[in-house]
Amino acid sequence: MKKIWLPILGGALMLLPAQGVAQEIQPDITSVKLSVTVDPTSIKGPIKPMNAVNNGPDIDDERQMKDFRILQIPFSRTHDANEGYYGKRLVDISAVFPDFSKDPDKACNYDFRETDAYIRTLINSGSEPFYRLGQTIENQTAAKYDIYPPKDYKKWARICEHIIRHYNEGWADGFHYNIRYWEIWNEADLDQSSGRWQTEPRTWGGPIEEFHKMYAVAAKHLKACFPGLKIGGPSYCRIQGTKTYFPQFFAFMKENDVPIDFISWHKYGAEPSVFLMESELIRGWMKEYGYADAELILNEWNYRRFKSPGGDSTNERYNNIHRRSIKGAAFAGAVMSVMQDAPVDMLMYYDFRPCTSYCGFYDYQTRQHMPVYYTFYAWSKLRGDECACQVEGGAADVYAIASTQEGKTVLMLTRYDGDNNACNLAKLTISLKGGRIGQGCYHLTDDEHLYTEIPFFPSEDGTVQIEMKNNAIAVLEL
Repeated sequence: MKKIWLPILGGALMLLPAQGVAQEIQPDITSVKLSVTVDPTSIKGPIKPMNAVNNGPDIDDERQMKDFRILQIPFSRTHDANEGYYGKRLVDISAVFPDFSKDPDKACNYDFRETDAYIRTLINSGSEPFYRLGQTIENQTAAKYDIYPPKDYKKWARICEHIIRHYNEGWADGFHYNIRYWEIWNEADLDQSSGRWQTEPRTWGGPIEEFHKMYAVAAKHLKACFPGLKIGGPSYCRIQGTKTYFPQFFAFMKENDVPIDFISWHKYGAEPSVFLMESELIRGWMKEYGYADAELILNEWNYRRFKSPGGDSTNERYNNIHRRSIKGAAFAGAVMSVMQDAPVDMLMYYDFRPCTSYCGFYDYQTRQHMPVYYTFYAWSKLRGDECACQVEGGAADVYAIASTQEGKTVLMLTRYDGDNNACNLAKLTISLKGGRIGQGCYHLTDDEHLYTEIPFFPSEDGTVQIEMKNNAIAVLEL
């Protein structure tokens, strides 16, 4: 057998067989060159609310409320609000109307106290609530409580009606908030294909057919009571794989003439293109079954790398770390940019609450701003209409979106690659079609910067050159 000599400490040599010597694979560090051309005269449509979230500031927490206003969060979905942050008896139907045997027409049978404080905080933070009518997921295994089908679907719908009247019409010493979006239930499809709904359900302890019946009763009743509001759902989460229940849902609603103002769904993953693919798939079903005019809303999403079935890994720790890292921030920017041009109307990031591992805005204990905060701050700079923006050159996973308003053009660039070994530079030449870029600065967020101001100096041809490492966000005012 051929042998080779390898040096060890002290200058000695160690004899090893050539067979089995590890060959280190070096990542490609060759820089890649791209050009980005922005045309502020070519309007594509309005900048969409890709920066909505689930939940919001803690009750009357002035700092978080200020952050919400700074980030200009347009909508806040109320799902999972009772998981130990805002209180224990709020939002869920079982919390607001704790005794289902009572009369839903009597105000004394409702407990709005904690929900009132929570909704008031969202309103005072400058955001519009997106109210989820239903129940929080029950991940505990010892017992299940409120995720089973209601005993009377019509009565359940009437309870929802009175909750809406409380927040929009002042019923039961209520308010006139004009909350527009009301979503029926959450992830009833989660445990259907596995059969887990029969033994250990988490979101809907019944067959999917019963959910479709309940949804139809509730949607018809609420739309008849409030024709000007947006009533929708079903917030399904199983879009791909062995079984998806969306076609069955659409077929049932079409057959029973059920109105739908918006369709919602959930997606967690690590590849932005898959989010785009799912939006196109669902939009196709909406057209096929006669709901083409309804809005399409991705109202739960975040970074998550799934392990293979039966696999054993530390991927949840990995996910928890990266949601709060620059990688999670770049992933968020990439998804928001991709979905701006997708057949989708709104995104709602899960979750704003620092107490959950899905929050990329804050450190859990210190409440220090983490990189995702600056991704959302960057998005807030995109105002008015989206204008044309073209990226050409080598493959560097660069996502670009530009906006224009009152003569001011803003470009947001995101570089995201899920490969942790990607460490080469992307060198971008930025040009403004029909004009020149003057001297100025851009704001960079990467593993060394948090929305840091960096000067740029245009070339003689009026273009600007910047560099981006993998997992970075840059904002330029042109």
